[in-house]
Amino acid sequence: MANENKKFTDGELWKFIKFSIAGVSSFVVQYLFDLLFHFVIFKGLQGRVIDNAVFRFLGIDSQMDAALAYLIAATIGYAVSYMMNRKVTFNSSANLARSIILYIVMVVATIFVTAWLKGWLVRMAVDKGFVNEDGTITWLADTIIFIITVTLPFVWTYPLQRFVINPPKKKA
Repeated sequence: MANENKKFTDGELWKFIKFSIAGVSSFVVQYLFDLLFHFVIFKGLQGRVIDNAVFRFLGIDSQMDAALAYLIAATIGYAVSYMMNRKVTFNSSANLARSIILYIVMVVATIFVTAWLKGWLVRMAVDKGFVNEDGTITWLADTIIFIITVTLPFVWTYPLQRFVINPPKKKA
């Protein structure tokens, strides 16, 4: 029985479970920061237009509050995720500098993809009438959009972190 437990705790399924727990934990942190920034700190920016070529390219030029809230919250969430996964999930001994650089590249690409997707989904929600009386997006629509944009990256972040960023230790 002890040998079976050892196989499980060393196996990919266990690593994926720990990765998922770290992901849910960082999701909660990211979600709370997103709510804080979107509905409290950047409330005065709701409805303001972003005059920035990068944001226009991403399709979030009309949602300054949502864009800034997402970008900051995502950065915090990804930092929490990295710290949890590096040693706890993957017990990685990969070169720290290389690991951090690769992780940052993955995160920046992920943030750009998900920021574009969030901007597109927010515009779609507004076009479909999911807005409050003051013209801001409803809490339910924002929550659904947030869940989509946070869970979709699991498709590429697990294999990248497991096999590229924090690869398994080489056997002697």
